[in-house]
Amino acid sequence: MAISVRRATAEDLDQLRAQQARPELGLVDKHFEAQQAGSLIFAVAFNDDKPVGTALLDLESQEYNPELRNMYVYPSARRLGAGRALSEFIEDEAKSAGFTAVYLAVDPNNEKAVPLYVSLEYHPTGEHIFVEDPEIPQVEDGIEHSKHYAVYKKSLTVR
Repeated sequence: MAISVRRATAEDLDQLRAQQARPELGLVDKHFEAQQAGSLIFAVAFNDDKPVGTALLDLESQEYNPELRNMYVYPSARRLGAGRALSEFIEDEAKSAGFTAVYLAVDPNNEKAVPLYVSLEYHPTGEHIFVEDPEIPQVEDGIEHSKHYAVYKKSLTVR
């Protein structure tokens, strides 16, 4: 059982669509189209040939560029290293594109993601962004999402 990560391909789309948190938004197709246009990288983690998570590297983020967005590991695959593998893949892609840091914004009420990002050496910048209606819910059912996501940064020059 080894986790591998690569860019999404057209052949992956049916499997990814079946796992969408909000299928009505058609995010899998939008993200794949944006990858084809060169504005983001759509990464998929696999356990053997089964997708177990996804993440985006937004190369055209307005304020924080590039931005790691929508990292999501499917519940059945959590604690297997997919989040770490996705993050490392995204960071390597950013570094290859000439960036010296990666940013992300996370709901401070996301009790699972915040410790992961800290363990991956993302550091809070002290800045926040306003998020009224997130594309992907970042908190478990029953926990109110914050409207002010904390911004984190990881340097790619120190490894």
